[in-house]
Amino acid sequence: MRRIAYRFLAISLVIAAAGRARAETRPHYGGTLRVMLQSAPQTLDLPANVAPADYWDLARTLSLIGDTLVKLDMQGRAQPGLAVEWQSDASATHWQFTLRRGVKFHDGAAASAGAVAQILGALHPGWNVRASADSVAIDSETPMPSMLAELALPRNLVLRRNASGGPIGTGPFLVAEWEPGKLLKLAASDVSWTGRPFVDAIEIEFGKSLREQAIAFELSKADIIEAAPEAASGSQRRGTSSLSLSSSSSSLSSSSSSSSLSLPVELLALVFPVNSRAQDPHLREALALAIDRKPIQAVLLKGAGEPAASILPNWMTGYSAVFSVQADPQRARTLLAGSRQPALNLSYDPKDPQAQLVAERIALNAREAGITVQVSASLSGAEDIRLMRVALPSPDPETSLAEAGRQLGLPRPASLVPQNSVENLYQAERSLLDGDAVIPLFHVPVASAASGPVRGWSPDRLGLWSETGASLADVWLADQRPAGKNLADPRPYGPQPEAGLR
Repeated sequence: MRRIAYRFLAISLVIAAAGRARAETRPHYGGTLRVMLQSAPQTLDLPANVAPADYWDLARTLSLIGDTLVKLDMQGRAQPGLAVEWQSDASATHWQFTLRRGVKFHDGAAASAGAVAQILGALHPGWNVRASADSVAIDSETPMPSMLAELALPRNLVLRRNASGGPIGTGPFLVAEWEPGKLLKLAASDVSWTGRPFVDAIEIEFGKSLREQAIAFELSKADIIEAAPEAASGSQRRGTSSLSLSSSSSSLSSSSSSSSLSLPVELLALVFPVNSRAQDPHLREALALAIDRKPIQAVLLKGAGEPAASILPNWMTGYSAVFSVQADPQRARTLLAGSRQPALNLSYDPKDPQAQLVAERIALNAREAGITVQVSASLSGAEDIRLMRVALPSPDPETSLAEAGRQLGLPRPASLVPQNSVENLYQAERSLLDGDAVIPLFHVPVASAASGPVRGWSPDRLGLWSETGASLADVWLADQRPAGKNLADPRPYGPQPEAGLR
C-alpha cells in the first residue's frame, strides 16, 4: 500500500513539474524589468553630438516612449510605424505619408496629422511639412532619396513635450518617474497601438559603468545590462549561452544568462583636427600604413569587431575589402625618409574602457615607423590626433555615411542618385577618405546581456532594442505571477486594429 502511495506521489510531482514547465514557457503579464545603462542624461532627448554610448542608451530609452513614422529592418527595407503607406515623386523632393488611424499620445491627445507635422517641422526647419486629413506631406528643396532611412532614426521619434520638458509619446511605455542622470521609471501603456507590453514597468538606472552593471547582474539586481563586446564575442565563439562579462577591473559569469552581439555598428577611427600639426599628407599616410590592426583586434579587442580601412562596414556595402588594412611599416619609413616631423599628441576618451590600450598600441606602431606619438587622455582640443568612436545608426549605407561624416567633422557627401548605387556609394566614401583626414581602424559591435528570468527577447542585430520581436515591449519575466494564477489575461497584446476598422 505504501509503495502504491509513493508511486502516486511521484506521478503527481512529475505532472506538477510538467505543468510548471509549460507555464514557464508561456508569456504572461506582470513584473518590473530592471535595466542598467552607462550614460547619465540630464534630459530625455537626443542631442546632435553625443558619444556612441550615450547615443545607444538614449535611442533605446526614447524608442520605448515614442514611435517613428517608419522603421528599417536589417536589410534597410522600410516597415510601417506611425505611417502605414508612403510614396514620393520621381525627384524624391516630395513625400506623402498616410498615418495610422486611432493612435493617441500617452496624455490622451490624438496623434493627428497636424500634431505629427508640427513635431517633424520643428525638428527639420529646412523641410516644408504640411498636414492634410490623415496624411503628412514633406517637401525639400534638394532630393531626399534616403528620406525613409532618415525618418527611421531615433532623432525623428514623434514626441510631444510636457510643461517640464518630459517626453509624451505613442510608444509602449510612458514616463512615470524621472530623476535626471539617475533613474527613469516607465509604466506600460494600455493605449499603445502596438498592444500592451507584458511587463508592467521598466526601471532604468543610469550612470552605471560596465563594472557596476556586471556586479549588479551577478547579484541578480539587474535583468538587462550592457556588456563589453569582446566578452560577448568570446561567448558566441565558444558556442555557449553563458555570459562572461569583463572590464578593466571586473569579470562575471552566469550560466543562466545570455549575451547578445550586434552587427558592427560603431567605427573606431583616428581623426586629425583642423589645427593639427600633422598637416603633411605623407605623415598622415605613413601613420595609416604603420598601424597593425590585426593584433589590436585579436588581443586588445579580444576578437570583437573587424579591422577596417573604410568608414562603412562590409555588411552594409560588400566592398570594404577594397580598402586595405595591411600594415606596411617599411613603406611608411620610406615616405618619411629625409624629412623632419613634429612630435604628435594622440588623445582618447577616458570614459571609453578600450581607448587607452588601443591608443598606446597605435603610438607603439607609429614609433616603429619613425613617428613620435604621445598618448594623452586630454580632450582639450589641443591634440594633433584624436581617437574617436562614432555610431553608425542606420542599416541604410548613405544615411550612416552621412552621419559618420558629420560626427567626424567631414563634409557631407553628395546625395547618391540612383539611391544605393554601389559605385556611387564607393566614390562618395572614397572622397571622404582622400587626404587621410580620417584613418578608419575598426568596425565594432555593441553587446548586451539578459538574466535568466528574462523571456521572449532576442536583441536586434542593429543594437537598438526596438525592432519587432527584439523590443523590451516583447519581454516577459519568469516566476512573476502568484502561484496558481490563471495564464489567461484579457489585456490585448500585439498591434491592434486601427480605429474605425474594429
